[in-house]
Amino acid sequence: MKYKAEVKVTLKNGVRDPQGSAVDTILRRTGLEDSANVKVGKHFTLTVTAGNDKEAKNKLDEICHEVLSNPVLESYEIGRLETI
Repeated sequence: MKYKAEVKVTLKNGVRDPQGSAVDTILRRTGLEDSANVKVGKHFTLTVTAGNDKEAKNKLDEICHEVLSNPVLESYEIGRLETI
């Protein structure tokens, strides 16, 4: 079976986020927002082949851990998982 998944990768708490800080600074300078606490991350949509939902989730965990994220600095969240 084919499964489509959405994955969100973000920096772990306490890890410096220079991109988020830059966006936050621009928002303050332009007067759009005083303190947005912007966090920048990555969004992935991918398709995997697996026999069932559990296998798909396990495969996605491996892909996220090995390829899509740096486990030392980033955490990931597997969002919507649907059969296609």
